[in-house]
Order: sequence, then structure tokens, then C-alpha cells
Amino acid sequence: ARYDVEHYETDRGGAVTYHGPGQLVVYPILKLLGRRRDVHRYLRDLEEVIIRALADFGISAGRIPGQTGVWVGREKIASIGVHLSHWVTTHGVALNVNTDLRFFDLIVPCGLPDVRMTSMAKLLGAPVPMEPVQERLLVHFQEVFDRHLVERPIEAESVQVLLRTPEGKYLLLKRTERDGGFWQPVTGLIEPGESPADAALREVREETGVNLEDIIPPDRPRLLPLPYVHAFAFSPPDALPVFIREHSFLAVLPTRPAIRLNPFEHEAFRFEEVTTALSLVRWKGNRRALILSERLEAVGDVHPANASQALHL
Repeated sequence: ARYDVEHYETDRGGAVTYHGPGQLVVYPILKLLGRRRDVHRYLRDLEEVIIRALADFGISAGRIPGQTGVWVGREKIASIGVHLSHWVTTHGVALNVNTDLRFFDLIVPCGLPDVRMTSMAKLLGAPVPMEPVQERLLVHFQEVFDRHLVERPIEAESVQVLLRTPEGKYLLLKRTERDGGFWQPVTGLIEPGESPADAALREVREETGVNLEDIIPPDRPRLLPLPYVHAFAFSPPDALPVFIREHSFLAVLPTRPAIRLNPFEHEAFRFEEVTTALSLVRWKGNRRALILSERLEAVGDVHPANASQALHL
């Protein structure tokens, strides 16, 4: 609680770890083929990428037999934990660049009780710009994995809108079975020429029948932009993934409104406390927005001008 840290259970291997500001986290999603269908080789290759990148900054790093990760002497600078399903990789590497190492005192890093962590900034005696580290890591990733990386642009933008009642309950909509049958807040794509806020107001009207401009008093913000913008990949059937940037909003409702669903998109709705809402939504981005909304509620200030300061972001 003193450090305002949240914990999550995942299917990542490697026991408990810490992710936070100042880290370079690299989670490759690869289909391992041929001779690369070897978990140990994959781990060693990830280590090699980090070792080569650190060498570019004058840091001599290496391995410790029997341990996964990258080490400088007896101190660990990069943690690795992966998950494979049908030889498709998820999770990956966390390199401590400018990390506040005190956070590791809260855990037993990687399940090793005597491990000490270090960072590039600690070893070099000064903060390290993140962008050059990213660039060198990508160069060495291509070398080690014999891949050519192609940067994919953001091809669409979307919004998610949390509707919160005076009782602190959130509106969740259930997608039709055709579209996955999962629970989520109001979501939708931003149309050409729309601002994110305009798209959010429109999506609320279309998906719920609620006009926020009619029910929220003019002296209160209709929408609070949450300081959380993230990107994700959407994979249409038999097509390449589309990369989407999503903007997050909160609307604090004066009363619980009547909901009118669009039956082509949703088949049910419910208002739930945040703990239930967190357990129902499928996507990490939805959960993150719910958590930020609760933090704003806790500080008792939902004015847009104060949101980022209130959340310490």
C-alpha cells in the first residue's frame, strides 16, 4: 500500500516479478518453427539480445548457469518469463533501465531469495534515455532471431466509455454471441473527422440510448478523459491484425438512466460494483480504466483539469 502497487496473476513463467516505470518491457509474440522449437534456446536467445544491447552502452553482462535472465556480476539486470501455447510465445523480458529498485524489496524476484537487482542507470551513474536502448535492442533482436522487423502504423482509433452511477456502479454491456459474448463498457471506433470526445458521446447514444448532453448538468463535465491511452491488435478472421489506439473516458451520471440496447451489437446489460466489473470484463484495457476511475473516486475529484494530478500520472 505504501508504494501504491497492484498485483496480478498471469500465466507467465519465472515466478513473481515487478513491472514499472523506468523498465523496458519487451513481449515478443512469435511462432517458433523448425529448430527454434526449443524453449531453452528461446530463453537463451532472449538473453543474448539483452547482453548485446547492454554491451553497446559499455555494460558487460552475462548469464549465470542454471538461472534464467541477464546478470552483471551477481546482480540481475533483466528478468525473463515466458509462456508458450502451440509454439506461439507470449510475455518476455523486462530490462531495468532507470527502474526504482526499491520496488523489488516488496517481492522475492523470480523466486530467488538472495538475488539483488541492478539497473543501467545504477551501473552508469546517471539516467539513461530510453529511446536509444529500444533502438539497440531491436537491432539485436533482428540479428539473434534472424527476423526483419516492420513497423506497423496505428490504423484506427477507438474509445471506451465508463458510465458510473451515483452508487458507484458501472454499466457493462454484453456483446452478442456472434461478436464474442463478452462483457465490456461502451466502446466503438472513432469515425473520420471526429474527436475522441465526440466519438465517445455518439457511441454512448448509439449503444445505450443515453444522451449525456441531456442528463448531465451543464456545470459538470459530460466526459472526463481518463489519462490512459493504449494500443492493441485486433485480428479479423483470415486477415492481418489491425492496430488500434484507444482513448478512455468516464461519465459520472446524476441518476441511473434507462438503457436501450442496439440488438445488433449487445444482448444484455448490467450495473455492477467495481470488483464484479473487474472480474467480468475480458480486456486488460477495460480493467485499467476501471481502476483509474476508482482512484478518481477515492480522491473525490473528477474535474478534467485535475485528473492527471489526482492520479499521479
